[in-house]
Amino acid sequence: MEKLNVLCDSSVSPTPKWMSAAAIALGLALLYGAYSLFTEGGASREFFYSAALGAICVTAAGISRKLYLSDAGIVRETRCWGRGIRTVLPWKDVKHVTLAYRGEKMMAFFEVGFTGWKVPFSRSQDSDVRDAIDDMIPDTEVETL
Repeated sequence: MEKLNVLCDSSVSPTPKWMSAAAIALGLALLYGAYSLFTEGGASREFFYSAALGAICVTAAGISRKLYLSDAGIVRETRCWGRGIRTVLPWKDVKHVTLAYRGEKMMAFFEVGFTGWKVPFSRSQDSDVRDAIDDMIPDTEVETL
């Protein structure tokens, strides 16, 4: 994936390291249990459940998500153990922007027709978000709730 110029990073918090480590440990324990059941000739149903749940735990521990505003548009990246999927909502497709505040959090809703993308930010990023919107789509109305 090519590197995009980040204008403003979202406030989506990553999964804590201890939680990822616990998921990996649990997944490996379940996979080892499935292997033990397989070698002992245990029930195939128990083997399947242990193996499937172990694989899901290990896979889920490697998932990370990132949302940000870039030159290309609003970007959503999902990575799983090094492999990534990037989805970009181009600035030209954004019809309307709504900013909603609650405490120290701010939610930006980028409307595209009847649907849109919600991107969380912290309230301290308000000026950065507004500057990015003004630079990229100056003729779009920004509503504040």
